[in-house]
Amino acid sequence: MELGEIVVAERPGERQLYEEQKPRGQDLPGRSRNRIHQVFGYLTGEMKEYGEWMKNKPLMVQLVDWILRGTSQVMFVNNPLSGLIILAGIFIQSPWWMLTGCTGTTVSTLTALALSQDRSAIAAGLHGYNGILVGVLIAVFSDKGDYYWWLLPPVAVISMACPILSSALGSIFSKWDLPVFTLPFNIAVTLYLAATGHYNPFFPTTLIKPVASVPNITWSAINVPLLLQSIPVGVGQVYGCENPWTGGIFLVALLISSPLICLHAAIGSTVGMFAALSIASPFDSVYLGLHNYNCALACIAIGGMFYALTWQTHLLSLACALFCAYSGAALANALSLLGLPLCTWPFCFSALLFLLINSDDPAIYKIPLCKVTYPEANRIYYLRMKGRASERRMEDQKQKEQKPSSNSEISTGGTPLCTPKKCQNISMESSVDVKIETKGERKPIKQNPLTKAGKRVCRAVGYITGDMKEFGAWLKDKPLMIQFIDWVLRGISQGMFVNNPLSGLIVVAGFLVQNPWWTLTGCLGTVVSTLTALILGQDRSAIAAGLYGYNGVLVGLLMAIFSAKGDYHWWLLLPVALVSMTCPVFTSALGSVFCKWDLPVFTLPFNLALTLYLAASGPHNLFFPTTVIQPATATPNVTWTDAEMPMLLQSIPVGVGQVYGCNNPWTGGIFLIALFISSPLICLHAAIGSAVGMLAALSLATPFSKIYSGLWGYNSSLSCVAIGGMFYAFTWQTHLLAIACALFSAYLGATVTNMLSVLGVPSGTWSFCLSALTFLLITTNNSAIYKLPLSKVTYPEANRAYYLKMKQHQRSCCEV
Repeated sequence: MELGEIVVAERPGERQLYEEQKPRGQDLPGRSRNRIHQVFGYLTGEMKEYGEWMKNKPLMVQLVDWILRGTSQVMFVNNPLSGLIILAGIFIQSPWWMLTGCTGTTVSTLTALALSQDRSAIAAGLHGYNGILVGVLIAVFSDKGDYYWWLLPPVAVISMACPILSSALGSIFSKWDLPVFTLPFNIAVTLYLAATGHYNPFFPTTLIKPVASVPNITWSAINVPLLLQSIPVGVGQVYGCENPWTGGIFLVALLISSPLICLHAAIGSTVGMFAALSIASPFDSVYLGLHNYNCALACIAIGGMFYALTWQTHLLSLACALFCAYSGAALANALSLLGLPLCTWPFCFSALLFLLINSDDPAIYKIPLCKVTYPEANRIYYLRMKGRASERRMEDQKQKEQKPSSNSEISTGGTPLCTPKKCQNISMESSVDVKIETKGERKPIKQNPLTKAGKRVCRAVGYITGDMKEFGAWLKDKPLMIQFIDWVLRGISQGMFVNNPLSGLIVVAGFLVQNPWWTLTGCLGTVVSTLTALILGQDRSAIAAGLYGYNGVLVGLLMAIFSAKGDYHWWLLLPVALVSMTCPVFTSALGSVFCKWDLPVFTLPFNLALTLYLAASGPHNLFFPTTVIQPATATPNVTWTDAEMPMLLQSIPVGVGQVYGCNNPWTGGIFLIALFISSPLICLHAAIGSAVGMLAALSLATPFSKIYSGLWGYNSSLSCVAIGGMFYAFTWQTHLLAIACALFSAYLGATVTNMLSVLGVPSGTWSFCLSALTFLLITTNNSAIYKLPLSKVTYPEANRAYYLKMKQHQRSCCEV
């Protein structure tokens, strides 16, 4: 029996007999208990009955209900009583903040009415919660203090923008059935604070400065009661409130509507507190709950609100809260350079990312947005859907069992020559090579022994080149551990678009030549990311092809390279493992977005993960300091007569090696050998791309030391490989397009490097991703520029064979 179903007795007499047998002493307590449950039912959840009762009341009375629901919707609660309690908590913090917050939510709700937005969404408070955040946070960040009455006009004007942003973002996010969360508030407040700033004469804001030195932390000075107090304070900081009593009142408001929301809010806040301690954040900011509130929201969103609550999604919510804490540290450091606060950007980024995950695990069930209410009701809906699905499976199984009994025998009584399943396997492709000959027609052909030996050699070479498909098929029935090693090696080589375990092994040998410590961190990264993909129930064929491992190896290598602690800092393995775990999440989420255009995710997961880690830690971190990256401040002194031709030529293999962060020319040469074994075309385009990057660097008068170290070659190399036969079929037109993409990637790399150096972050492979995605989005009527379907992409030689086969098929269709 499914939860939420109503059981109806078929014989009313049985109910009466049961009631007569019950002692009268138990009748009154049972009735009173039922009444108490009924009264609680009216106050908990989303108070649906109260909402129905309000529908025929005057608009002003309904507006009060909508405002209260909008107040509580910040914490995913659609309950006017909870909204009233939250307003009481904000009043305890500051009556002025409560006034500006109420002004914001009232104006945003009225604006939504004026714009004729969906009335049910307005009644649920979905156009009010961003308004109250705008009102409260504008007052919080005002440098004029409380009761500065001229602040109310900008509060009203900015709040009017929230329904517009909600409607616009909703139109975009509906493509993926995603909520807009607090993005309208983030955009509106960030624009307001950036427009006014600290030195505005009318509406000055508080001054926010970036971290300039290593914080002085004494661990013996930690105050455990204040740490525990930071949990409710972190919940209160969702509304910008630092009073622990206010945070406690907010938790009571959540408990009234949904105990699960209250639980996950407290858990998320606790996770944020521990994450802050793990990166040696100053105790003052930890006590104020500034690291907790985004985690609390993220934990609620994933833990039962938009995913049905199971133990798997509960663990996923903890992972999301942890990711939110670290990404919040990164965004806080980045935004502080612009003098802007963090707001709830990390929560929006983290929750949307985790909601975009595609999983084959039925326990990770994303609720359709139109069915989302509150966690307890969401779980009942999930169980009901699960029961219906199991009933359908049982019916299908019964139908399959019945079919063989009726169709297995032919009416004539004869035995069929083949079963229907075997007959279906006979296709046109398999019948092409079949020839019917008589005994007299076939003549014996004498083959030269050298020809036979040549064929055997070609066949043997075919087993180790390309994507080693036969080896992968042979491994399918082997133990999982042996298969896993194959997946890891393929993941290592996939950094250069090569799906070949032998190439992966050779690449690992190149790592050892460069640095054994980097080899360890890189292998750890790809192992952890592959395991995480398995745990998340990702597509097994993609895992087997190494598509969930290559971002992990890049993360492991580059984190070791940019560590200021040098080699064999063993504590670095912990963040390497944690950051590598995010790569499959990024891959799955970005794949959900990019599948609309049939595009690969490339190394975007690596770029996002590494950039967030380096921005979160930085050179002043106590535990994991990174190398200092500074922008150019003077014109480089370039003397053209100092250019060394051997070093310029050497920069070509070095540029290929820099794809994995290696600057040893021997390592780069080993990588080229690994590419050549799998695909000579990939090897050729990798070298051409690196050479194009070197020439582009010379054209911009780049210092020779950067050119010699291959820093201008690796993005161009990857771009040239991607376009020159990997995702486009190889023709002379796409070959020229690949060279153009490599040149574009080199110049774009210079732009990205200069921009990110201001934030103290390396350029990674951002320019390759942006360039390759731009060139793959080109539409053309030229049949020679043929973009392969992503499901058919293997390696350039096989891709060209597929293209020629499709071209021949098209010609034959046209002739017919």
